[in-house]
Amino acid sequence: MSKQTMNGKTFTYTPSQTLPTLPKKVPTQWDMKGHYYKSIDDPQIDKDVAATEKLLASFVKKYKNSNFTSDPKVLASALTAINQIDETPTVAKPLRFLSLLTALNSDDEAANKKLNLLGQRLQKASNTMLFFGVELAKVPKDKQKEFLNAPELADFKYDLQTRFESAKHILSESEEKIVRLLGDCSYGMWVEATEKMLGRKSINYKGETIPVNSAFDTLNSLPLKEQPEFWHILMKEVGTLDEVVENELVAVCTRMKISDELRGYKKPYSASVIDHEDDEKSVEALITAVSTTGFGLSKKFYKLKAKLHGVDKLAYAQRNAQLKDAPTIDFDQATEICRDVFYGVNPIYGAKFDEILTKGQIDVYPKQGKTGGAFCSSAIAQPTNVLLNQADTLRSLETYAHEMGHAIHTERSKEQPAHYQGYSITTAETASTLFEGLLFDAVLAQANESDKATLLHDKLARDISTIQRQIAFFNFELEMHTIVREQGGITRTELNQLMQKHLKSYCGPAVTVDEIDGNSYIYVAHFRYGFYVYTYSFGTLMSCVMADKFTTNNSYAEKIDMFLTAGGSNSVANIFKSIGLNTKKIETFEYGLEKMSNEIKELQKLTK
Repeated sequence: MSKQTMNGKTFTYTPSQTLPTLPKKVPTQWDMKGHYYKSIDDPQIDKDVAATEKLLASFVKKYKNSNFTSDPKVLASALTAINQIDETPTVAKPLRFLSLLTALNSDDEAANKKLNLLGQRLQKASNTMLFFGVELAKVPKDKQKEFLNAPELADFKYDLQTRFESAKHILSESEEKIVRLLGDCSYGMWVEATEKMLGRKSINYKGETIPVNSAFDTLNSLPLKEQPEFWHILMKEVGTLDEVVENELVAVCTRMKISDELRGYKKPYSASVIDHEDDEKSVEALITAVSTTGFGLSKKFYKLKAKLHGVDKLAYAQRNAQLKDAPTIDFDQATEICRDVFYGVNPIYGAKFDEILTKGQIDVYPKQGKTGGAFCSSAIAQPTNVLLNQADTLRSLETYAHEMGHAIHTERSKEQPAHYQGYSITTAETASTLFEGLLFDAVLAQANESDKATLLHDKLARDISTIQRQIAFFNFELEMHTIVREQGGITRTELNQLMQKHLKSYCGPAVTVDEIDGNSYIYVAHFRYGFYVYTYSFGTLMSCVMADKFTTNNSYAEKIDMFLTAGGSNSVANIFKSIGLNTKKIETFEYGLEKMSNEIKELQKLTK
């Protein structure tokens, strides 16, 4: 049993099982020397890069002029050779080491410079492999059918299916090289410029200078009445970049338009859907369910939220305001709760959790220069790393479970061969939010009635940001791209008005959305990443369905493990189909929304 007291509160959690004993001292920083290199000057880094270049050159020499698409055995040999390259630990290790160093300290100029130099060097080497995909794209339909049915290629069937499906969108080898080399100039540098400019901006509030990037987190820690004023100052400062971002977003949209036309994609989001191994029917079912039933629920919640806060209407800045202070939870207690949940679903997950925890693969606490937020980072034949910024809050606990959900998904996917160890962002977001949701339910079950209302209220606000808000963003992004494609551009005034329209669509009449809120299009980075936002909503709703089935019958844990170990061995729709879920039906996503509906009803009862 563990307790944590703060603000006069005591939160008590009793594990549902006897947990294995951990070492007295658990590492709270990444063990970079143990897992990677001694330092940035370690001569082994350059040796490993050179070894990778040699591996790629050897593959090119053997297969580039070998007519490897003439026979299933030869193709199987080539695909196996690619796997062997990917499974070589030193291939991903150098860039991974440097990238993680920059996450720990963004001001580490030496690491940043070396990362750029070695990244360019390895990009050049990997470009020599482009011929492989281009040659596969040329395989005629009858030959494709032969390959898909060949016993020698049985282990690569889905891999080949996706390659053949995307083949019609692949350009020539020289064109692909040009697109890759110029991509950073026509897209990456625009996005990076905006991020840098936002990162350098700050606001003054009550005599304190606050960086813009951290001000968004500061907002929710303020009293309800102060939030609109703070938000206005923040968004006014963000708005000074409107002219730059107008040109940036037009450039991003125009580049996507040109790319889609060259590659033959029909809809603005087609490329993204294929990249995420989804299908348009599933994504459109999601959009329909959330834009109708989902938006109805978010409007209902905000109406209740306004009442609970004692106001007729909430300002948009107040949409995530806490109801009351929630119990605080330190890292030791958070670890105990997470372990209890992970072991409770499957002892394999608990044991893997402990391994990652005790081997220095989690960096826990915030520090100067460390990147904000949290992430799970992985690569084939490399350790899985989790970055946190522990703040002893319930939200930090949920983030911990979320990122460790990614980590367990990664580790279970290693049951697959190298070409299937990666997985779609959509299934990734399902795995992470599944464990996050199960953890919340475990905490809620042990909370007193007063805390239950606070916890449910705050969870609903966060879930709406993940589900409804992201689909409102998707709808904004789609309309923005449509306008640019049809009219040749879009002005900052139109972008602001469009943003207001889509924010209102999910907030409803209980939330005031005005011109200053329309500046949100400037700082939301997701709009630069081609309809990436839908994956958050998709994953969260599917995890709600899976959690409900597990809670109803714990034997569903077998289906959960089937899902986690599938990796990228099939399409997202087929992976869900294998565990009895049809993502092509609107009703499936509406089933996921039932949990939110029930939680709103429960909150109404608790606060009656």
